[in-house]
Amino acid sequence: MQKRKILGLGAGAAAIAGLAAAAIVPAASADGPPTASAGQLILCSFGGYDSQVQFPDRGGWGTYIIPNGQCYTTNAGGNSNEGVNVYDWSTSQNIGSTIYNGSSGETIVTIPGPSFYAFNG
Repeated sequence: MQKRKILGLGAGAAAIAGLAAAAIVPAASADGPPTASAGQLILCSFGGYDSQVQFPDRGGWGTYIIPNGQCYTTNAGGNSNEGVNVYDWSTSQNIGSTIYNGSSGETIVTIPGPSFYAFNG
């Protein structure tokens, strides 16, 4: 699997400028994390730490902090490959980068390590 991008919300920062159709949802079901649709980016923070993702080519757009145990869905749009950086928010450690393509959507899941995995919708 390829690594991908993650989204999050800072404490009390439920509204992020430029986001459409965003939602924080409970942890994934027994079937696993949700699957993104075209144009969506889903970040699930399941590593025991708060997670963050950024789109560096969008000037840092997508700087979301997702509390541990939660998932976040946003309409990220786009239709070409874009880099996404994934962070352990508690330590500000960059745990890797992945590629997002809005044509298929992307789900990013942080896991203990810290590490993450990602899959297309």
